Amino acid sequence: MTPPSIEYLLNILKKNYPQVFLNNELDLGKLIQIFEYENQNKSGLVWNGKVAAKNQAYLPSNSKLILNEEKSLDSESSENIFIEGDNLDALKLLQKHYSERIKAIYIDPPYNTGSESFVYSDKFTNQKSSQKLNQKNPNSFEALHGNWLSMMYPRLILGRMLLRQDGIIFVSIDDHELANLKLMMDEVFGEENYIEIFSWVKSETPANLSRKSKKVTEYVLCYQKQKNKTKFKGIKKNSPSSNGLLNQSNAVNILTFPKNKVSTKITDGIIPKGDYGTDKYSVKLLEDTEVKNGYFTKEVILQAKFKWTQSKLDQEIKNGTLIQIPTIKLSPSYEKLAYDEEVPPNLINHKVGVDTNETASKELREMLGGKIFDFPKPPSLIKYLFGFSDDPEGIYLDFFAGSGATAQAVLEMNLKDQGQRKYICIQLPEEIKPNLEAFTKGFRKISEITFKRLSLLHSKLSVLNSEINAGFKYFELKD
Repeated sequence: MTPPSIEYLLNILKKNYPQVFLNNELDLGKLIQIFEYENQNKSGLVWNGKVAAKNQAYLPSNSKLILNEEKSLDSESSENIFIEGDNLDALKLLQKHYSERIKAIYIDPPYNTGSESFVYSDKFTNQKSSQKLNQKNPNSFEALHGNWLSMMYPRLILGRMLLRQDGIIFVSIDDHELANLKLMMDEVFGEENYIEIFSWVKSETPANLSRKSKKVTEYVLCYQKQKNKTKFKGIKKNSPSSNGLLNQSNAVNILTFPKNKVSTKITDGIIPKGDYGTDKYSVKLLEDTEVKNGYFTKEVILQAKFKWTQSKLDQEIKNGTLIQIPTIKLSPSYEKLAYDEEVPPNLINHKVGVDTNETASKELREMLGGKIFDFPKPPSLIKYLFGFSDDPEGIYLDFFAGSGATAQAVLEMNLKDQGQRKYICIQLPEEIKPNLEAFTKGFRKISEITFKRLSLLHSKLSVLNSEINAGFKYFELKD
């Protein structure tokens, strides 16, 4: 058997891995990197067009970004960017200046529900799927999901390239493509970098349309480019909470409480050493102590089953934690005025300060003067997600910008803590159907809705705080 020629092998590589050729020359190092990555990232998700979709991510763009100075606001001083155009080309062009610079990505892509009644297109099925599909038809998966997967695949690959090593991506989705998206993101980001599928309560008053269940939640898939040991930060408790220092399952220990640091309701006087405590907990005072004007003016040396060690007690007092021994039972407790952020739960609702679709829709109606956009995400959701691993000077990306909620979230985060976060938002100039309210309000493209919101935010925040840079550079993608 004659071995294949070098030219034959190169043609196979060009067909399947065009990204490893530059000026028709093979970049062997890049080819090795791709093989190594693919060996580490196997996925069971296969569809017709997968290879072609992947190759799209690596083919060069024939477009360029043109600054629209007329639509830009404070462009000379602002690093915020809005791009009107196809996000696939825009993501390719961003690689030059933003590769491995993005702190976090949030996207709310079409869910592939098949609906054509939204402001944006949400139908990616093939024409055959408009008819009732035969369950025995082996192509039914392709008809229902193939186009959507081919649309998402190269964009996720390019998004990963833009993330910092500690960068995070959040993708909103519902149950139409949840399972497929999880498999695809396992492949692109590596299953070992999967963080969580968060469930967001999208509605407190779900429609009673389904015969089986009410749709209360949607999902947010979360991956880190390189998963690390740093804890995510959820909400912080602000209200004081008093907690007992005794724990029956702990070993007996001795703690020395310093003088003039422990408050009490015991009347003034000497308290002799001896046995105290309750029916449940035994507490022994090892040395006499004294109370005066609501404080122990001498050290309180107690022997009991404590939660804390001596070093922990000393550190908490140093941090401002209030220690009390309120009664003659000498059972101590502590009270923190502020708590560290908790690791976020995988349920996102009003308990963590996140709004619903109803709230977001009402806010957008008030801002734009009508029902301009279907099911906008509340900025509170995006602020909460970005807060898991925040950088006050980071760059935040949304390449399905929609109504512009991500830009608002970033600006409001800056308003709260005087941060210098920057946003990059990309939106396709998708035409709006004449029968929709957005059209009657004068909007002809979805990108016009995004631009309107960004402009209103600039006007509003410039009045609230002139130090917040709410301007942006407006780029148009041109062939």
